[in-house]
Amino acid sequence: MTPIEEIKQRLSIVDVVGHYVSLKKSGRNYKGLCPFHGEKTPSFMVSEELGIFKCFGCNKAGDIFKFIQEIEGLEFPQALKILADKAGVHIESEYEDKFAKKKKLLFEINHLSAEFYHYLLLRHNAGKIGYSYFVDKRNLTLKTIQEFKLGFAPNSWDLLFQYLSKKKYVVEDMIDAGAVVKKSTGDGYIDKFRNRVIFPLVETDNKIVGFAGRGLGDEQPKYLNTSETLVFHKSQFIYGLDKAKMTLKNSTAVFVEGYMDVISAHQAGFKNFIAASGTSITQGQLKITSRYTKDLIFCFDTDFAGVNATYRAVELAEKEGLNVKIAALPGRYKDIDELIKNDKKGVEDVLNNSVPVYDFYLATSLKKNDKTSAIGKKKIVEELTPLFSRISNKVTLNHYVKLLSEELGIDQTVISDLISRKTAISASEDSPTLDDDKILNIYRKTPEAYMLALLFKAPLDNIETFMYVDGQNTLNEKYFSNDTYKELYRRFSEFLSGEKGNFDIKYFSSNLPVELQKFTEELYLWDLDYVAKDDKLFKKEMENSFQRLKDTYVKKKRQEISQRIKQAELEKNEKLVRELTEEFNELS
Repeated sequence: MTPIEEIKQRLSIVDVVGHYVSLKKSGRNYKGLCPFHGEKTPSFMVSEELGIFKCFGCNKAGDIFKFIQEIEGLEFPQALKILADKAGVHIESEYEDKFAKKKKLLFEINHLSAEFYHYLLLRHNAGKIGYSYFVDKRNLTLKTIQEFKLGFAPNSWDLLFQYLSKKKYVVEDMIDAGAVVKKSTGDGYIDKFRNRVIFPLVETDNKIVGFAGRGLGDEQPKYLNTSETLVFHKSQFIYGLDKAKMTLKNSTAVFVEGYMDVISAHQAGFKNFIAASGTSITQGQLKITSRYTKDLIFCFDTDFAGVNATYRAVELAEKEGLNVKIAALPGRYKDIDELIKNDKKGVEDVLNNSVPVYDFYLATSLKKNDKTSAIGKKKIVEELTPLFSRISNKVTLNHYVKLLSEELGIDQTVISDLISRKTAISASEDSPTLDDDKILNIYRKTPEAYMLALLFKAPLDNIETFMYVDGQNTLNEKYFSNDTYKELYRRFSEFLSGEKGNFDIKYFSSNLPVELQKFTEELYLWDLDYVAKDDKLFKKEMENSFQRLKDTYVKKKRQEISQRIKQAELEKNEKLVRELTEEFNELS
């Protein structure tokens, strides 16, 4: 048994997660509010049997090691040590050294790759297009290009691969570093980044953990990042923090969207700009930032995605107890990079005039809705009351109630009453029926997966009612049109044919191919406690689910037969028409 297996055997994932999250029993699983994103209805599920967790809101998932990595912002070796100490499992030094040696190799490959790309950009004819992009289009100076170690990957299949091979690095390590990938067809390996300007991703210890590449042609995606590696974890990485960390000790962190936003800002003298490598800020990134400063300004793009990203980032930041303001860009500028190019003084004004979070919410809602019409007023109130209900300070709440009342011409007591109702609903834990119904309706939208999820939780006597009657299969694999679910049902049926007593999900899952294990584990984590805790309700739900599968199958089959009847009539094949008609009627 390996140390990892021994740790998993000794520690309950429910106990480990329960140290950070308040968990409640939900059928065979446990559920609670996700610690990785803000939510009011629990979507975070934990299975003690399978030793896994998953949030159905933000899709974070994994085992106890992954949970500790995410919640504490650690790499695997550090999480391993924490859990080993907790479990009383001794980790041999050579076991830890294996990670250290591998990481050292990946850092070496990343360093050489960065040097290679940087050389091509500045000193090789192949890099002229990249140099022109940075200097002519993005207005960067040579000093800035050198400071950020920017580079260029030519439109060549395996230039970096050949370079690293000559340096005696093996292909497995190149793949693990994310420098090269296996060809999609045939044998051989190719560079991951081609015809892209390169942004090295540098950690606070100045080690290069990965790369981002922006395509200069029709390459998709437009931005390509290094995948997760032993040294690079996107949810824990903050671009520009290596250069901003000292400034942030006595300053406010300004979060922007992209790499170029950060680089342009630093070139213009704004050394406190950092980016989350896209608009989706994570709890881990905020935890890391909070080590340097508690004051944040979010300055995202002015498009729909940017506004939504701001809302989500604020919710996460409030959860961390951070002080947040919002910097609103002038309407004629799509991002901070564009503003920096055209009006450096304007950047200072935008930052100095950044507003508290709830002012931003109010201004955004008033901007997109017509406050003079009844419908517009209704929309504004519906958008803002859930947000204002989160304000705990009565003086602050009264301030925004008064502002909203004046803007809309609505009596303050009406708005206060609506906010009070929202607060009461969100605080109530005694009436979960509406939320549970919503959750179940989401599950029901995928009837084949829902049927399997029910079967995994059902007692064997209930299962036999649907699957076996007088030795005949009632719920047949023909009712599953999705190949994955069809194969999963077939294996489930075969497994049960020799099973006595209770269904063991862990044993069943462990005997499945890896690709089916993922589906099985996720379905088992679905929160079906609302129906599972009532035997009659559970059986009724299975009956309804089975009927939906059957109705869908019959409808599709009848459509197929109808088309065949029409074809037979055109061919004047009366015998076939009669046979198909009988088959059609038997399905009715």
